[in-house]
Parts: sequence; structure tokens; C-alpha cells
Amino acid sequence: MRYQVYMADADLSYLSKLELMLFRDYGDQIELHLITDSNYLDHLFASPQMIDILVISDSFWKEEYKKQLIPNLFFLNETETPVQTEVRAVNIYKYSSVQNVIHTIGVALKHLIKGSAGKQEKKIVLVYSPQGGCGKTTLAVGTANALYRLGNHVLYINAETIQTFLGKENDDIWGNRALISALSTGRFSKEVLEDNIVKGEVDYLRPLQYSLLANGIRDMHYTSLIHSVKELLPYDYIIVDTSSEFNDFKAQMIAMANQILIPCLQDEQGAAKMEAMLRNLNASDKRKYVFICNMYRVGEKNLLLDTPIWPMIHYKVPYRDENTDGKAEDTNSGYMEIAYSLV
Repeated sequence: MRYQVYMADADLSYLSKLELMLFRDYGDQIELHLITDSNYLDHLFASPQMIDILVISDSFWKEEYKKQLIPNLFFLNETETPVQTEVRAVNIYKYSSVQNVIHTIGVALKHLIKGSAGKQEKKIVLVYSPQGGCGKTTLAVGTANALYRLGNHVLYINAETIQTFLGKENDDIWGNRALISALSTGRFSKEVLEDNIVKGEVDYLRPLQYSLLANGIRDMHYTSLIHSVKELLPYDYIIVDTSSEFNDFKAQMIAMANQILIPCLQDEQGAAKMEAMLRNLNASDKRKYVFICNMYRVGEKNLLLDTPIWPMIHYKVPYRDENTDGKAEDTNSGYMEIAYSLV
């Protein structure tokens, strides 16, 4: 099977560089199409096309193209400002480097290839930050939604000492006594787990109405729960959202997790907290530890620049104004880039 990859940009020389590297890495697995004429693109998209990956210049993109339902869409941006669109897409700064562009596209190709080869190993993704208020939970849920959009079965678990679920505080969402008892003993049945999971695009474990302390539970008890979920239930990804203190539970979860997402802000507190974390944690494994500058604001002072953290930042998730249309967890391209890196 050859995957259909289309690349559209007015600069043929630039597309040719991408073409050479894609053929070098995936030549026997892709059918590559280069388009430099926007009028031809209009003609092509006048009828339905089977396209696995579309890499398109932001100046070529038209909202009417979204009817093609392209599963992997990448915008080549002339500036670092992301394209605002209703479709799910990943923004790539065209002039970052050819290697970076190829790496980003390659992640999507590898996901397609893995998908055709069968299901992958279940993965635990820990979302942890020493900095409170950095948008950790929004990032966790946004990434979970993006993984779902890539065709995965995803469970979100809030393992904070005081739990909520994005403001959904009513009598119908809380975990039951059986869950509390299982957390206390460390013994979980499939039935108890299933009774305490709310189904949706992304499933979530019911949070506890009262704090772990009030329930006589330590956060370390969640390691047994997460292990049981992995063994008993058919999830591709388990997203674990934790609080900001660093303790035995976080150390155990870091050892257990396949990957750790570590968000921070570009402010003074973010710089200080992240430097303190690095003094206590060996995060040299770049595949496992994914550092994210969250709610990144272009043009605002970035105090991470003068710290050892900035070279370690994998992704910058843009700040989203509260007046922006659309759901951040579904449409922010930063979450999609992170999701692609996890598959």
C-alpha cells in the first residue's frame, strides 16, 4: 500500500528539497504529488480525492477544501503565527529547517504505517509540571482529544489530590464507594473500573468528590489503579493528570510512564520552577520527557530564554484568547503536534 502525499506551495525549489528527503526515508511507501499552481489545486479539489497527507502553503489554503476530509493536514506558514481555521491541522513554520518539516510530516507517516500493521502497545502519558496554573489540565485534555482524533481509544485520569473535571461538578460525575474502597486496598476489578468510567470521545475516570486525604487515600494508590486499567481495559492511551508537588507518587509514575508531558509558562515563576525541577530530575531522555511552553505569547518577554530549559522545549502551544471561536482542545494545532509525537 502506498500512501497518497500531496504537497502544495508556489516554491518548486523548496518542494523539491522536501521531495528528496521524503523519498529517501519513505520512497517505497508513498505516492508523492507536487503542486505549485493554486488554480490546479482548485480544479483537483472540485471532486473528492483520496489523500492521506496534505502539506499546503497557508497562502494556498481555502476553507472550501475542508470538504475533502483529509486526515493529516499540515500548513506551511510563511510566519510563525498559526493559521486559524475550523479544520484540524498542524502548523509548520516553513523556514524552521527542512529537517524539522520532514520530521513533523514523518511522524504522521509513521502513524499511518503503524496503523496498517496493527495495534500498538498501550501507553501511559503522565502530564506533570512543578508550576501551578500553567494550563496543565487543559493541555492534558487537549492532547487526549487530539489522540482521539488520530483514531485512538483514550482514557483521562485526574490523579490530583483535589479533583475536578473541567468544571463539571454535579452529583452524576463523582466516583462511587467501590472505587474509593479499591483505591484504599489497591485491588481493582474490571467491573469497578468500568462502573467508574464515563464514556465519550475521550473516556474519563470519575473524579473523587472529596480530597484524597478526606477519603483516607494517598496519591500513590493511583499507581495500582493505572496498572490495573492498563491490564484490564482496552485503551491505547492513558493520560494521567497530576498535581504540582514532587513526591514518591510522581517518581513512581515517571518510572511507569512511557512519556511525560511537562508544561510551563514563559514567566519568572515558570523559569524558576523548571530550573528547580531539573536540579532534582534527570530529564535527559528527549523521547520520554516532552517539554512544552504552554500558553505561549509571541512578542511577550520570555524568561525561559536565559535558562537551560529553552533548548529543551519541544513545542510551543499558543495562548488562546477567551474570545477566540472554537474549542481549544479540538482546534489548537499545538495539541495535534504533541499527539503526533506520542504515536
